[in-house]
Amino acid sequence: MAWQKLGSTKLTSAGDTITVDSLPAKKHLMVQVTIFGSGENTCRARFNNDTGSNYTSRTSAAGGSDSTSTSQTSMHVGQNSGKNTFTTFYVINESSKEKLVISESLENNNNGASYAPSRTEAVCKWANTSNQVTRVDIINTQTGDFAADSECTVYGTDSDSVGGDPIASNNLQTNSI
Repeated sequence: MAWQKLGSTKLTSAGDTITVDSLPAKKHLMVQVTIFGSGENTCRARFNNDTGSNYTSRTSAAGGSDSTSTSQTSMHVGQNSGKNTFTTFYVINESSKEKLVISESLENNNNGASYAPSRTEAVCKWANTSNQVTRVDIINTQTGDFAADSECTVYGTDSDSVGGDPIASNNLQTNSI
């Protein structure tokens, strides 16, 4: 797939929400989130500013047993910590289907080579079958903050092929085959 950057927001001061909006609707989304923690924080996501109980998550920390949360007001896509974290999640973004999400997140755990990073995996869904995602909010539900320079970037594509969108046959140069 050929990913196109659709939008990005970087915090200039500490806060609890990072919003990337006015996104063009794409069939596939990739969202990358870098959080610099200040106190306890969590990395949760909402789509299109939907604060209803329309989200479900299944998470596993460091390969441990799963935990589920249903009928929530956001999805658990990242670590719960006050440390620096990096999260990538992918979204199937078809308007007539529930939006399925798969997420990988890691945190630095502690500074230095003596400490291995920790990880969280999640699968989630947004139970909306009438809209494509055009806004992503990364929210903190804990008492700390996302520190300045925390950032969310959204990429998208409509292509299902590895090489990008196929070339229409009527656009091929004569004798090119």
